Amino acid sequence: MPRYFFHVHDGTDWLDAEGTELPSVETAREEAIRALGGMIRDIPPAISKGEQFQLWVTDQPRGEGSKLFVLTVAAESG
Repeated sequence: MPRYFFHVHDGTDWLDAEGTELPSVETAREEAIRALGGMIRDIPPAISKGEQFQLWVTDQPRGEGSKLFVLTVAAESG
């Protein structure tokens, strides 16, 4: 089963070194969306400051390897 690595940027990069075994990239995307929902529930300071909050998934630890997808949340002023 492939291993996917979930990394977060909230003003600081938090790089996953262990990863999670999941059956497919589609399952990893669904898991990332659920995780991101939980992370932004408490309104991270980066979003409050107008900065982007990102979660990205790679096929290698510590942010290396291929970037499979990126989820980005930002609160921009109009």
